[in-house]
Amino acid sequence: MSQIKPRDGQQETVAIADLEARVVVLEIVSMTALALAMDTTDNADVEYARSITSLIMETVQQRCGEMNMPAEARLTACSYADELLSTALQSLYPKGH
Repeated sequence: MSQIKPRDGQQETVAIADLEARVVVLEIVSMTALALAMDTTDNADVEYARSITSLIMETVQQRCGEMNMPAEARLTACSYADELLSTALQSLYPKGH
């Protein structure tokens, strides 16, 4: 796996760009995994999909607690997870099952 190498004291800029690139990839992977885990056929079980999202939210909250994250960081993590999961549900079930 290749890594971005900093040039001429640009370590912080390169580190931010590297982090942003990784987040984009993780978002794509997570959305794809959700699509595979959730039934998106005409006979979709929306409650099953909702239970997956609830489990993910509970796990995010638990992990934030394990890491002793400050309240603001916990709120950011939970808000971001909620945003991703809401987007996934809306895109996977556009008919509003």
